[in-house]
Amino acid sequence: MPETKSLHVDAILSEMSVKYRNEAMIWPLLMPVVKVQKRSDKFFVYQKEDSYRLADDAVAPKGLPNEITWGVLEDNYSVVDHALGDWLPQEVIDNADGPIQPEADTVDFLNMLLDVRQEKRVADIVFSQATYPAGNQTALSGTAQWGGTTDDPVGDVMNAVEGCFIRANTLVFGAEAWAAFRKLPEVLEAVKSVNTGANGFATAGEVAALFEVEHVLVGRARYITSKEGQPSAYTRLWGKHCAALYTASNPGLRSITFGLTFSEMAREVQRDFDPKRGVKGAHYIKAAWNSDEKAVAPELGCLIRNAVA
Repeated sequence: MPETKSLHVDAILSEMSVKYRNEAMIWPLLMPVVKVQKRSDKFFVYQKEDSYRLADDAVAPKGLPNEITWGVLEDNYSVVDHALGDWLPQEVIDNADGPIQPEADTVDFLNMLLDVRQEKRVADIVFSQATYPAGNQTALSGTAQWGGTTDDPVGDVMNAVEGCFIRANTLVFGAEAWAAFRKLPEVLEAVKSVNTGANGFATAGEVAALFEVEHVLVGRARYITSKEGQPSAYTRLWGKHCAALYTASNPGLRSITFGLTFSEMAREVQRDFDPKRGVKGAHYIKAAWNSDEKAVAPELGCLIRNAVA
Protein backbone atom coordinates (compact mmCIF):
# COMPACT_ATOMS: atom_id res chain seq x y z
CA MET A 1 0.00 0.00 0.00
CA PRO A 2 1.45 3.42 -0.87
CA GLU A 3 2.17 5.90 1.90
CA THR A 4 -0.44 8.56 2.54
CA LYS A 5 1.87 11.42 1.61
CA SER A 6 2.49 9.91 -1.82
CA LEU A 7 -1.21 10.19 -2.68
CA HIS A 8 -1.47 13.93 -2.07
CA VAL A 9 0.28 16.94 -3.55
CA ASP A 10 0.29 19.92 -1.19
CA ALA A 11 -1.71 22.87 -2.49
CA ILE A 12 -2.66 26.30 -1.17
CA LEU A 13 -5.72 26.33 1.07
CA SER A 14 -8.39 28.51 -0.50
CA GLU A 15 -10.39 29.05 2.69
CA MET A 16 -7.61 30.02 5.10
CA SER A 17 -4.65 32.39 5.27
CA VAL A 18 -2.65 34.20 7.97
CA LYS A 19 -2.22 37.98 7.99
CA TYR A 20 -0.87 40.16 10.78
CA ARG A 21 -2.92 43.30 11.27
CA ASN A 22 -2.10 46.24 13.48
CA GLU A 23 -4.50 46.46 16.38
CA ALA A 24 -7.51 48.72 16.19
CA MET A 25 -6.71 52.36 15.52
CA ILE A 26 -8.04 54.81 18.12
CA TRP A 27 -7.07 58.10 16.46
CA PRO A 28 -10.57 58.82 15.00
CA LEU A 29 -12.04 58.73 18.52
CA LEU A 30 -9.50 61.23 19.86
CA MET A 31 -9.27 63.62 16.91
CA PRO A 32 -12.42 63.11 14.83
CA VAL A 33 -12.34 64.05 11.15
CA VAL A 34 -13.95 67.31 10.05
CA LYS A 35 -14.51 67.60 6.29
CA VAL A 36 -13.45 71.00 4.93
CA GLN A 37 -13.78 72.57 1.49
CA LYS A 38 -10.35 74.18 1.10
CA ARG A 39 -6.81 72.96 1.75
CA SER A 40 -6.26 75.80 4.21
CA ASP A 41 -8.60 78.20 5.89
CA LYS A 42 -9.45 79.90 9.14
CA PHE A 43 -12.09 79.10 11.70
CA PHE A 44 -13.59 81.10 14.55
CA VAL A 45 -12.99 80.36 18.21
CA TYR A 46 -15.41 81.98 20.62
CA GLN A 47 -13.53 83.70 23.44
CA LYS A 48 -13.57 81.35 26.40
CA GLU A 49 -13.88 84.11 28.97
CA ASP A 50 -17.19 85.30 27.55
CA SER A 51 -18.96 82.08 28.51
CA TYR A 52 -17.92 82.17 32.16
CA ARG A 53 -18.52 85.74 33.33
CA LEU A 54 -20.61 86.28 36.42
CA ALA A 55 -22.68 89.05 34.88
CA ASP A 56 -24.78 91.46 36.96
CA ASP A 57 -28.27 90.66 35.66
CA ALA A 58 -30.26 92.74 38.17
CA VAL A 59 -32.54 95.28 36.53
CA ALA A 60 -34.77 97.99 38.03
CA PRO A 61 -38.47 98.17 37.11
CA LYS A 62 -37.80 101.02 34.68
CA GLY A 63 -34.16 100.37 34.07
CA LEU A 64 -32.33 98.91 31.14
CA PRO A 65 -30.48 95.61 31.52
CA ASN A 66 -26.72 95.72 31.74
CA GLU A 67 -25.09 95.32 28.37
CA ILE A 68 -22.61 92.54 27.77
CA THR A 69 -20.54 91.69 24.76
CA TRP A 70 -18.82 88.68 23.28
CA GLY A 71 -16.09 88.15 20.75
CA VAL A 72 -14.30 85.63 18.59
CA LEU A 73 -10.70 84.82 17.79
CA GLU A 74 -9.30 83.16 14.68
CA ASP A 75 -7.38 79.93 14.29
CA ASN A 76 -6.35 78.12 11.11
CA TYR A 77 -5.63 74.76 9.58
CA SER A 78 -3.57 73.63 6.59
CA VAL A 79 -3.82 70.07 5.33
CA VAL A 80 -0.85 67.94 4.27
CA ASP A 81 -1.11 65.29 1.54
CA HIS A 82 -0.58 61.62 2.37
CA ALA A 83 -0.40 58.77 -0.15
CA LEU A 84 1.05 55.30 -0.67
CA GLY A 85 1.07 53.30 -3.90
CA ASP A 86 2.22 50.09 -5.56
CA TRP A 87 2.55 48.61 -9.04
CA LEU A 88 0.64 45.37 -9.55
CA PRO A 89 1.57 43.46 -12.74
CA GLN A 90 -1.29 41.82 -14.58
CA GLU A 91 0.67 38.54 -14.45
CA VAL A 92 0.44 38.60 -10.66
CA ILE A 93 -3.32 39.08 -10.79
CA ASP A 94 -3.78 36.30 -13.36
CA ASN A 95 -1.60 33.76 -11.53
CA ALA A 96 -2.61 34.33 -7.91
CA ASP A 97 -4.08 31.33 -6.14
CA GLY A 98 -7.06 31.75 -3.84
CA PRO A 99 -7.60 33.09 -1.25
CA ILE A 100 -5.03 35.72 -2.33
CA GLN A 101 -6.71 38.66 -4.06
CA PRO A 102 -3.84 40.88 -5.23
CA GLU A 103 -5.91 43.98 -5.92
CA ALA A 104 -7.99 43.85 -2.73
CA ASP A 105 -4.96 42.89 -0.64
CA THR A 106 -2.91 45.77 -2.07
CA VAL A 107 -5.65 48.30 -1.28
CA ASP A 108 -5.99 46.85 2.22
CA PHE A 109 -2.26 47.09 2.92
CA LEU A 110 -1.99 50.66 1.61
CA ASN A 111 -4.89 51.88 3.74
CA MET A 112 -3.62 49.99 6.78
CA LEU A 113 -0.21 51.66 6.53
CA LEU A 114 -1.81 55.09 6.08
CA ASP A 115 -3.70 54.42 9.31
CA VAL A 116 -0.56 53.38 11.16
CA ARG A 117 1.14 56.65 10.19
CA GLN A 118 -1.98 58.61 11.14
CA GLU A 119 -2.10 56.84 14.51
CA LYS A 120 1.51 57.88 15.09
CA ARG A 121 0.80 61.53 14.24
CA VAL A 122 -2.14 61.66 16.66
CA ALA A 123 -0.24 59.79 19.39
CA ASP A 124 2.63 62.26 19.09
CA ILE A 125 0.19 65.14 19.70
CA VAL A 126 -1.88 63.55 22.48
CA PHE A 127 1.18 62.38 24.41
CA SER A 128 3.41 65.40 23.82
CA GLN A 129 4.06 67.79 26.69
CA ALA A 130 4.31 70.62 24.14
CA THR A 131 0.58 70.20 23.43
CA TYR A 132 -0.67 71.10 26.90
CA PRO A 133 -0.55 74.16 29.14
CA ALA A 134 2.01 73.78 31.92
CA GLY A 135 -0.69 73.30 34.56
CA ASN A 136 -2.32 70.48 32.60
CA GLN A 137 0.52 67.99 32.72
CA THR A 138 2.58 66.05 35.17
CA ALA A 139 5.54 63.71 34.80
CA LEU A 140 5.96 60.76 37.16
CA SER A 141 9.34 59.43 38.12
CA GLY A 142 10.95 56.94 40.46
CA THR A 143 8.74 55.52 43.17
CA ALA A 144 5.83 57.78 42.14
CA GLN A 145 5.43 55.83 38.90
CA TRP A 146 2.58 53.32 38.93
CA GLY A 147 3.67 50.26 40.83
CA GLY A 148 6.18 52.22 42.93
CA THR A 149 6.14 52.51 46.68
CA THR A 150 4.74 56.07 46.73
CA ASP A 151 2.45 55.84 43.70
CA ASP A 152 -1.13 57.14 43.66
CA PRO A 153 -2.62 55.86 40.39
CA VAL A 154 -6.26 56.54 41.23
CA GLY A 155 -5.41 60.03 42.45
CA ASP A 156 -3.25 60.74 39.40
CA VAL A 157 -6.02 59.82 36.98
CA MET A 158 -8.73 61.58 38.97
CA ASN A 159 -6.66 64.76 39.08
CA ALA A 160 -6.21 64.53 35.32
CA VAL A 161 -9.92 63.98 34.71
CA GLU A 162 -10.91 66.89 36.92
CA GLY A 163 -7.98 69.04 35.78
CA CYS A 164 -9.33 69.49 32.25
CA PHE A 165 -11.08 72.84 31.77
CA ILE A 166 -14.17 70.83 30.87
CA ARG A 167 -14.22 67.58 32.81
CA ALA A 168 -12.72 64.78 30.74
CA ASN A 169 -14.99 62.18 29.20
CA THR A 170 -12.20 60.06 27.71
CA LEU A 171 -9.12 58.32 29.10
CA VAL A 172 -6.40 57.08 26.78
CA PHE A 173 -3.63 54.80 27.99
CA GLY A 174 -0.56 53.56 26.24
CA ALA A 175 -0.68 49.76 26.25
CA GLU A 176 2.19 49.48 28.75
CA ALA A 177 0.63 52.03 31.10
CA TRP A 178 -2.71 50.24 30.90
CA ALA A 179 -1.15 46.83 31.58
CA ALA A 180 0.34 48.21 34.81
CA PHE A 181 -2.65 50.33 35.86
CA ARG A 182 -5.36 47.68 35.59
CA LYS A 183 -3.65 45.27 38.00
CA LEU A 184 -2.63 47.72 40.72
CA PRO A 185 -4.13 46.84 44.14
CA GLU A 186 -5.42 50.39 44.59
CA VAL A 187 -7.30 50.22 41.30
CA LEU A 188 -8.73 46.76 42.01
CA GLU A 189 -9.92 47.92 45.41
CA ALA A 190 -11.46 51.05 43.93
CA VAL A 191 -13.51 49.33 41.24
CA LYS A 192 -14.75 46.71 43.75
CA SER A 193 -15.64 44.33 40.95
CA VAL A 194 -16.66 40.73 41.47
CA ASN A 195 -14.36 39.91 38.58
CA THR A 196 -11.27 41.15 40.38
CA GLY A 197 -9.40 39.44 43.14
CA ALA A 198 -5.86 38.71 44.17
CA ASN A 199 -4.93 37.89 40.58
CA GLY A 200 -7.67 39.83 38.82
CA PHE A 201 -7.54 42.79 36.44
CA ALA A 202 -9.77 45.83 36.14
CA THR A 203 -11.60 46.09 32.81
CA ALA A 204 -11.95 49.18 30.65
CA GLY A 205 -15.66 49.34 31.53
CA GLU A 206 -14.95 49.22 35.26
CA VAL A 207 -12.32 51.95 35.02
CA ALA A 208 -14.71 54.10 32.96
CA ALA A 209 -17.39 53.69 35.63
CA LEU A 210 -14.91 54.42 38.43
CA PHE A 211 -13.88 57.76 36.95
CA GLU A 212 -17.29 58.51 35.40
CA VAL A 213 -15.97 58.87 31.87
CA GLU A 214 -17.53 57.65 28.63
CA HIS A 215 -14.51 56.02 27.06
CA VAL A 216 -11.36 54.22 28.16
CA LEU A 217 -9.13 53.70 25.13
CA VAL A 218 -5.91 51.72 25.00
CA GLY A 219 -3.37 52.44 22.28
CA ARG A 220 -1.98 49.02 21.37
CA ALA A 221 -0.73 49.65 17.83
CA ARG A 222 2.91 48.91 17.02
CA TYR A 223 5.41 50.04 14.41
CA ILE A 224 8.82 48.88 13.25
CA THR A 225 11.70 50.97 14.60
CA SER A 226 14.54 49.01 13.02
CA LYS A 227 15.99 49.95 9.64
CA GLU A 228 15.01 48.00 6.56
CA GLY A 229 17.22 44.95 6.13
CA GLN A 230 17.84 44.58 9.87
CA PRO A 231 15.92 42.22 12.19
CA SER A 232 12.50 43.69 12.83
CA ALA A 233 12.09 45.51 16.16
CA TYR A 234 8.54 46.43 17.13
CA THR A 235 7.64 49.35 19.41
CA ARG A 236 4.32 50.51 20.81
CA LEU A 237 3.06 53.69 19.14
CA TRP A 238 1.50 55.13 22.29
CA GLY A 239 4.32 54.67 24.78
CA LYS A 240 3.99 54.61 28.57
CA HIS A 241 1.73 57.59 29.16
CA CYS A 242 -1.90 58.39 29.98
CA ALA A 243 -4.11 61.34 29.09
CA ALA A 244 -7.55 62.56 30.10
CA LEU A 245 -9.42 64.42 27.37
CA TYR A 246 -12.78 65.95 26.63
CA THR A 247 -13.72 64.82 23.14
CA ALA A 248 -16.79 65.29 20.97
CA SER A 249 -17.77 62.40 18.72
CA ASN A 250 -19.42 64.61 16.09
CA PRO A 251 -18.03 68.15 16.39
CA GLY A 252 -19.60 71.01 14.46
CA LEU A 253 -20.79 74.57 14.90
CA ARG A 254 -20.52 75.92 18.46
CA SER A 255 -19.03 72.68 19.74
CA ILE A 256 -15.89 72.05 21.74
CA THR A 257 -13.42 69.18 21.66
CA PHE A 258 -9.76 68.60 22.47
CA GLY A 259 -8.58 68.00 18.93
CA LEU A 260 -9.66 67.65 15.32
CA THR A 261 -8.42 66.13 12.09
CA PHE A 262 -9.17 68.55 9.26
CA SER A 263 -9.47 66.82 5.89
CA GLU A 264 -10.17 68.43 2.53
CA MET A 265 -9.95 65.13 0.65
CA ALA A 266 -11.45 61.99 2.15
CA ARG A 267 -9.54 58.74 1.88
CA GLU A 268 -9.85 57.33 -1.64
CA VAL A 269 -8.22 54.71 -3.85
CA GLN A 270 -7.03 55.66 -7.32
CA ARG A 271 -5.78 53.33 -10.02
CA ASP A 272 -4.16 53.56 -13.42
CA PHE A 273 -2.94 51.06 -16.02
CA ASP A 274 0.35 51.19 -17.91
CA PRO A 275 0.44 48.70 -20.84
CA LYS A 276 4.16 49.35 -21.37
CA ARG A 277 5.15 47.56 -18.17
CA GLY A 278 5.92 43.85 -18.44
CA VAL A 279 4.20 41.61 -20.97
CA LYS A 280 0.61 42.25 -19.94
CA GLY A 281 0.99 45.70 -18.42
CA ALA A 282 0.65 46.70 -14.78
CA HIS A 283 -1.88 48.43 -12.58
CA TYR A 284 -0.81 51.32 -10.34
CA ILE A 285 -2.88 51.47 -7.16
CA LYS A 286 -2.70 54.48 -4.85
CA ALA A 287 -4.45 55.23 -1.57
CA ALA A 288 -4.47 58.93 -0.74
CA TRP A 289 -5.99 61.68 1.40
CA ASN A 290 -4.94 64.82 3.24
CA SER A 291 -5.19 65.95 6.83
CA ASP A 292 -4.14 68.41 9.50
CA GLU A 293 -4.20 67.06 13.04
CA LYS A 294 -4.63 69.89 15.51
CA ALA A 295 -5.23 70.26 19.25
CA VAL A 296 -7.80 73.04 18.95
CA ALA A 297 -8.53 73.26 22.71
CA PRO A 298 -5.50 71.82 24.55
CA GLU A 299 -6.80 72.98 27.93
CA LEU A 300 -9.47 70.27 27.51
CA GLY A 301 -6.78 67.67 28.19
CA CYS A 302 -4.40 66.63 30.95
CA LEU A 303 -1.31 64.52 30.41
CA ILE A 304 0.38 62.03 32.75
CA ARG A 305 3.81 61.39 31.27
CA ASN A 306 5.95 58.36 32.09
CA ALA A 307 3.19 56.72 34.10
CA VAL A 308 5.27 53.54 34.23
CA ALA A 309 8.99 52.94 34.08
